[in-house]
Formats: sequence, C-alpha cells, structure tokens
Amino acid sequence: AGVPCHPAGAQLSQLTSDPPWMPVFSGEKVTLTCWGSREPGPTMWWLNWEPLEWAVGHDRLRSSKPGTYHCRRPGAEISPPLTISFSYGWLVLQVPSRALLEGDKLWLRCRH
Repeated sequence: AGVPCHPAGAQLSQLTSDPPWMPVFSGEKVTLTCWGSREPGPTMWWLNWEPLEWAVGHDRLRSSKPGTYHCRRPGAEISPPLTISFSYGWLVLQVPSRALLEGDKLWLRCRH
C-alpha cells in the first residue's frame, strides 16, 4: 500500500461531502463524492492514509466512520483532505467541511 506520487501540474481530484456540514450527528451517514479527470480507471480512496480497498472503483461512497478522507481519480492528483467528524451531543454548531479562503462567505448552522 502507500500513497502514490503524481507529476507537478496534474489536475487535482476534488472531494465533496453531503451533507456539507461538519460535524454530523452520530448515526447519520455522509456521502463522499470524488471529482476529477474523466480518464478511465478506478477511483482510489484513503481513510487516515489507509487504503479503502472495498471502495476502489467507486466515485461515491457512504460512510459513518470519522477521520480524514482523500481520493484520487485516474490521471489526477490526490484530493485535499476532507475530515468527517460526528457529534454525540444534543446541540451542534455545523460549519462547511471544505476549506475556506479569505473573503469566502461562511455559513454556520446550529442543530438540536
């Protein structure tokens, strides 16, 4: 196993989550989707840098496991990390799971 290297300038895979909020309540599942090049071949997945062999070839997966996910589409570099966390409390402040840049709008959501 291991994390493959890619040439500089290759397209970056993108990883999105649905719901786009973190943390999610315990017991809920998160759908992860890997976006990138349209080259043929299997999509690769990692959870905390451990390969997810069962997910190879799938562009989308559902998970209830916390941790940091990465994916790689054929012909593209590994995605930036996306961390999934779960809350066991009665009230949770949820924020977007993607990285934000200065000047981006930040939407916060409070659930109970």
